[in-house]
Amino acid sequence: MSGGFRLGVVLRLREMAEDAARAKLATAVDAHRVATQALVALTDAEHAAEGRLVEMGASGAQAGDLRAASAGVEAAELATAQGRTRLMAASEGLLVARGALAEASKRRDVVERLRDRIRLLEAKEAQHREDSQLSEIAGVRHARALGSREVEP
Repeated sequence: MSGGFRLGVVLRLREMAEDAARAKLATAVDAHRVATQALVALTDAEHAAEGRLVEMGASGAQAGDLRAASAGVEAAELATAQGRTRLMAASEGLLVARGALAEASKRRDVVERLRDRIRLLEAKEAQHREDSQLSEIAGVRHARALGSREVEP
C-alpha cells in the first residue's frame, strides 16, 4: 500500500522531531543545572561579602575599607540578581522544551495509532477476502454435491 509507505515516512519524520525535541530538552536541563549552580555560587559569594562587611564594621575598619566592602556587597547583590534572572530564563526554557517534547511525542503517537488502525483494517480486509473465498469454495462444493446426487437416482 503506497499510503503505508507515506505513513512510514511521516512516522519517521515525527520520530526525528521527537528526538530533536528530546535533545533540546537535554540542553535545557543542562542550562538549568548550570544556572542553578551559578546562582548557588553567587549567593555564597554575596553572603561572604556581607560577612566581610560585618566583620570589618565590628573590628572598626577605616571608612575607605568599609566603603570598598560595601561596594563589594552591592556588586555581589547585583550579580546574584542577574543570576536569578538567568535561572528564571533557564527555567522558562526548560518548560518550553518540556512542552515541545510532549507535543512531539503526542504527534508521533497519533501517527503510530493511525498506522496501527490501518494495519488492523488491512488485516480485517484480508480476513474478509479469505472468508469470502472459503465461502465461495464451500458453495461450489455444495452445488457439485447436490448436482451429483440429482444425477444418481
